[in-house]
Amino acid sequence: MLRQQTERMVLLAEGRLSSIGMRMVIAALLYIPDRVVAVIDSTKERKTAQEIIGFGGDTPIVHSLEEALAFAPDSLLIGITPLGGQLPESWKAVIREAIGAGLHIASGLKQNLGLDAELLYLARQAGVQIHDLRAVTASHQIRAQGSWRRRNVNTILTVGTDSNTGKMTTALMMHREMLKRGMKAAFVGTGPTGILIGGRGIAIEAVTSDFLEGAIEFEVDRAVNEGFEYVIVEGQSAITNCGNAAIALGLLHGTMPDAMVLCHQPSRSEDGYGLPLPTLKRSIELHEAMIGVFKPSVVTGIGLNSMDLNREELRLTEASMLKETGLIAVDPLRESASPLVDALMKHFETYRRVELPQSASEIRDRTF
Repeated sequence: MLRQQTERMVLLAEGRLSSIGMRMVIAALLYIPDRVVAVIDSTKERKTAQEIIGFGGDTPIVHSLEEALAFAPDSLLIGITPLGGQLPESWKAVIREAIGAGLHIASGLKQNLGLDAELLYLARQAGVQIHDLRAVTASHQIRAQGSWRRRNVNTILTVGTDSNTGKMTTALMMHREMLKRGMKAAFVGTGPTGILIGGRGIAIEAVTSDFLEGAIEFEVDRAVNEGFEYVIVEGQSAITNCGNAAIALGLLHGTMPDAMVLCHQPSRSEDGYGLPLPTLKRSIELHEAMIGVFKPSVVTGIGLNSMDLNREELRLTEASMLKETGLIAVDPLRESASPLVDALMKHFETYRRVELPQSASEIRDRTF
């Protein structure tokens, strides 16, 4: 339903459109520009997104919702987060106007717009939906059932050496590559941006800790029940990040992946706390050992966030990582996700056709 109702979005980015920050607006312009018909920011010139921020193609920048309506949108995406977390009245006025114009509302705000009595009343009167991308439904408030022991599907989780290393990007690019190959693959978003782009998932940071594993398990099982053969789950944070490790660990245990892809920013040597990042080999060992308590699983490749490297630096980095880990390393956004998918397929050829090995090291020996 979300995807069907957000095929022609107007992005609300008033006063904040730039090439950095505002993750949801930037991601929409990068990954689904075909679904964006206009961007509202009255502080910018009436040019294209490409001309103003360097990407987004011919998407026009307009100064009001009234101007945006000329492009026949079906929805309004609130892509900005107000300081203090409260929705300014001026933005609320735009939302009222959008609802009155028959637009669905998609929001990544922590403030749940669906609980606003006025907006909810107006939406019902207009016959439109308010999609709070961070909202957690009762169906996701469930403890993990251990369904991974029974399901016959290939699950993949992107994991990281730290937060913001490209886990969503790597997962999305691998998913698109799988679809190109005609594979029955589902992408499960775990943050509001991933949910918006993929059309399914759960904002895992909004889930009560007791139900974190159960919530993502529920999403994986839902994809399995719909007939998908591969399920790619967007990772969050890192098990070695002392500020958000619980989320990363909950995703690991809730997904119970058959394979993992490690995401890393090569130029980063320490995390936001000033602590040194683990080496690639150490991070791989930690993830394989953690999941190995329950089942054999391995890291099959490395997805890079190389935004601050030039082409030659990227080439040398990839060669160095291949030598260090024996794993293919690529930036799936700047290059192609095909090598990462090739490595996954090589892994699954063996993983599902032999008696399951007892350790991650044994399955690596058989596969690579």
